[in-house]
Amino acid sequence: MNKLEHYDRKQEAYLAQLKAFSESQQYATGQIKAVYQYMLKQTIAADLSKLQPKPKTYVLFQVEVAGSSEAKMWENGELFNAWHQYYWSKKTGAENQVKLSLDYLTGSMQPMAEFHPKKLLNGAGNAKLISKPADKSFYTYQGKFAVFSEAVSIGYEASQKAHQFLRYLVKDRGYSCGEQTIFSYTIGSMKTEVPPPIEEQSMWDVIQTLSINTDKDGEVKLRAETGFDYADALRKSLAGYGVNIAHKEHEQTAVVALDAATTGRLSITFYRELERGEYLERIAEWHDHCKWHQQVWSRENEKWIRFVGAPAVDRIIEAVYGKPRGAKDESYTKIKKGARERLLRCIFDGADIPFDYVKAAVGRASNPVGVTRKGKFNRYDFMSVVSTACALVRRDYQQRNQEVYEMSIELERRDRDYLYGRLLGAADNLEEYALQKKGNDRVVTAALRHMQAFALRPFSTWTTIHGCLNPYIQQVKHCFGFREIKNIKQQFEEGDFERNEPLGGAYLLGYYHELAHIEALVKEHSKK
Repeated sequence: MNKLEHYDRKQEAYLAQLKAFSESQQYATGQIKAVYQYMLKQTIAADLSKLQPKPKTYVLFQVEVAGSSEAKMWENGELFNAWHQYYWSKKTGAENQVKLSLDYLTGSMQPMAEFHPKKLLNGAGNAKLISKPADKSFYTYQGKFAVFSEAVSIGYEASQKAHQFLRYLVKDRGYSCGEQTIFSYTIGSMKTEVPPPIEEQSMWDVIQTLSINTDKDGEVKLRAETGFDYADALRKSLAGYGVNIAHKEHEQTAVVALDAATTGRLSITFYRELERGEYLERIAEWHDHCKWHQQVWSRENEKWIRFVGAPAVDRIIEAVYGKPRGAKDESYTKIKKGARERLLRCIFDGADIPFDYVKAAVGRASNPVGVTRKGKFNRYDFMSVVSTACALVRRDYQQRNQEVYEMSIELERRDRDYLYGRLLGAADNLEEYALQKKGNDRVVTAALRHMQAFALRPFSTWTTIHGCLNPYIQQVKHCFGFREIKNIKQQFEEGDFERNEPLGGAYLLGYYHELAHIEALVKEHSKK
């Protein structure tokens, strides 16, 4: 069979099915009858020739018919219902002699679904959640079952409803990475009472929540019934944002992760059901326990907005594993999918931050010259990695040592790691200020160049860094950075400064705090 004959057979089958639907007295609509009469003319190619459509262009019909509320047929709910009823009558009609089986999902007797829908995920179009052997020889091992229906029986209608709704959830609120998609939805009905907003508002007030604009009442209702507020909360928690919504109570909320291990098989790799407000409580706890100073670009205001909260999940992965090598780095995508599931368990199961993540993030933050953009060191990207590492380190100290580090500088803290980090921050600020004062555009200071060695051998490396500062000290000896260096060195406990042992991750907290502290001192001084 050549290609032309193949298309002719498909067209004949399409017209035959359209004719049967249009001639069904009980189900046919005026729009369907009009489309069928138009298709009989076979002039669609000539009618579209002036538009010069591209190959494989979809053709949509808009038909004005008296009594029809929607001319756009692809948005006409009455047409959808008519087709559903017509198709179901054909499926269950007496002429087909369809055998009814027990549907394991609803408990009702239905025609059994022999095949289940695919194309649930954009990244894995052929993957199915439920499948059966393609061949009837049952070459694959079947165990004690003679036929596949003995293992599980799912009704055709139940399968279609479940898969179509799942497809809607994935498209409407899914957060995707390759073949993996994470989303949430509400189980049960929505209650009318609106509880007060969650108490932790420090970050929520800064970030603007996304507005939902639609002119489709049906879509608005569907979003409400499935708990769109919850899904938006999940998406923003995974994007590193908090939530500021008048949250409606729901019976239960499910968090789901789907992934396609192969091209044909789709699996549920993460599933949690949370009671009512527990969903947002988990997100609030995540942002509270793993919080640090962050900043996000506001497109509306065209400026960076600072806030306190958990770093974005993707930002954590980038701080741990670095950036992908290209647009289609499959090995990185595989690592990223696994990392997102591990972090989901931290968010919704309260699991500890993996220590290997903490260690890797500290190592990457300790190597500033490796943080580049277009081949050059980028201080913003570096500070983003430092902020993420600080969030993980702070959470790690809480969960392993029950030690709490404050969000702002602790001037009375005397532990060695923290003080050495403050010392590094003061040295970085001093040289950066001196270079700016001289009009030098060099952005990598001695503190940053030697940071990796400093984390391993702080005492000996400090001598090298301080030696690089000597040419600038005479020029800016009255700056806050120089004053801080003298003050910090006096706070070390006896023998701590001379120890040349590697530093713990807390030194990054001290480094970040010192830079923020000097910035605050400068702003306060400029007001006088």
